[in-house]
Amino acid sequence: MAPSQMGKETKQMTRFQDKVSPDWFGWIVFLFFINLIIITLPLFRGVMIHPDAPVYLWSAQSLEQGNIQTAIQAYPMLFYPFLVMCVHKLGLDWITAGRAISVAASCLAIFPFLSLARRFSSGWPSILTTTLFILLPQYNSIAFAVLRDPVYICLALYCLYFAIHFVEKPELKGGISVILFSTCLPLLRVEGIVVSLVILSWSFVVLLRHLNFSRIMWAIAVVIVLFFVLFYVFKVSDTVWNILRISKIVTYIQNADSMPNSVSYYLTMLGDLAHNHVFAGPGNNFWQVIQRHWPWIYGIGMFYMFEKILGWLLVILGILGLRFVIKEHKAGLLLLTVFAVNQLLIGATYVLTGAMEVRIMLFPAILWLLFAGAAFQSTADYLNKKLGTHFVQQKMYIIILLTMLLTLPFAYKTIFMKYRIHIPVLRDACLWVRNEILSDEKDWSISVNMRRMAWFLDRRDVLQNSQIDSQQILNFLSNKQQSAIVILLMSRRRGKNVSLMKNLIELESISSKVFVDPKDKKNFVIAVWRKKE
Repeated sequence: MAPSQMGKETKQMTRFQDKVSPDWFGWIVFLFFINLIIITLPLFRGVMIHPDAPVYLWSAQSLEQGNIQTAIQAYPMLFYPFLVMCVHKLGLDWITAGRAISVAASCLAIFPFLSLARRFSSGWPSILTTTLFILLPQYNSIAFAVLRDPVYICLALYCLYFAIHFVEKPELKGGISVILFSTCLPLLRVEGIVVSLVILSWSFVVLLRHLNFSRIMWAIAVVIVLFFVLFYVFKVSDTVWNILRISKIVTYIQNADSMPNSVSYYLTMLGDLAHNHVFAGPGNNFWQVIQRHWPWIYGIGMFYMFEKILGWLLVILGILGLRFVIKEHKAGLLLLTVFAVNQLLIGATYVLTGAMEVRIMLFPAILWLLFAGAAFQSTADYLNKKLGTHFVQQKMYIIILLTMLLTLPFAYKTIFMKYRIHIPVLRDACLWVRNEILSDEKDWSISVNMRRMAWFLDRRDVLQNSQIDSQQILNFLSNKQQSAIVILLMSRRRGKNVSLMKNLIELESISSKVFVDPKDKKNFVIAVWRKKE
């Protein structure tokens, strides 16, 4: 074979190997577009807005009008509503503006995550870990929604990426990036305050270790000055306290020595059950065991939500990868500290409020994926030492098998996820009520069974009651001091709902209107109202 021909084949082989290499730059482009497709596909199915979306949109509307206090009343943490307001000024409607921000944040989050994954698990495990992040069902269920969570997760990942980069290589540019992103996190979620404090404190200690004595004194002096400036701002500005929810945090701290109301209420109920229940025995019955070990119950609840997001296999792999990350990586302890502090604050909030949504656990679950990715590498290295050459030859098949085992369940859940599909009759009914009934006077008392109705009604003072009870509806309408209206989304498939609808429209003391959609065989809306005499 001629030397020139051999050179061409060698060049082609090298180029081919580069393209299938896990370090190939094209992977980030490929994963980005896959992520974009997964996030935007639900929007073509006509997904309904999230129940929490109206409060962000109302806050954004108030900001556009220049009414800061009204914006804070709608939703105090103004960073996300401010972004919605800015995008709305580009010509998009409010809901589209909110969704555009969420989609953009969800797509941009892949860049810091892949960089972190490659830092803690180089090679194919980093690609696998990023693929799991892209397919994470709980994340994809809100990645397009008008919510602050996608923006918070995106900025938190960037903040952590710059912090870890700064720990490994302290530079002024990296330090400024850490400060900028750390400043944004407290404006989005309460957990962001603690996460920012941990990252900033860690970065400051790293900075001090690379300075001489005189510069250390200057750095400490600057921090002290900034502390007093912030203290003064918090002291004189109630707006800042409300935006960061400092007053709420202070209230929790002041009541830390007393039992939270959510806990004491249930403990009282458990005490009654323990002594008065039919199965109550002389001691250690079911209710007493729960009563005595209630902190463990909350811990189990947190773990259940955590496992629901990731699954048992990734939880176990993350445990195996913990030791590798801390031992082999300079910034591994920072990653673990951010995860642990985040979980502690979530647990404290869980106990204080008595309830929590699964999406609150998303950020720590995403961090756990990095530990799981490190377990892939450490496990492969261990097997390579034990099994030798035979394992190296079969390594690609093992990677393919592991990839399918981990990604297929996530892909299935994401593709066949049951989203809250938009119900046109709900929107149309609320718009009719808004234009035909509520326009004649302003002192209407309104009750609905879905929070989203408040957005279409353009009324922030609605009462939400998810329970549909005929007597409760009549009691609400019987108030003669003001005009009252009840709007209910109900199902045609439920006999009780259809029966209630017939009973309401037959009442002569109230007016009613039923809204149906010929294309919708399941839902209908009924509005019943009574004007003040």
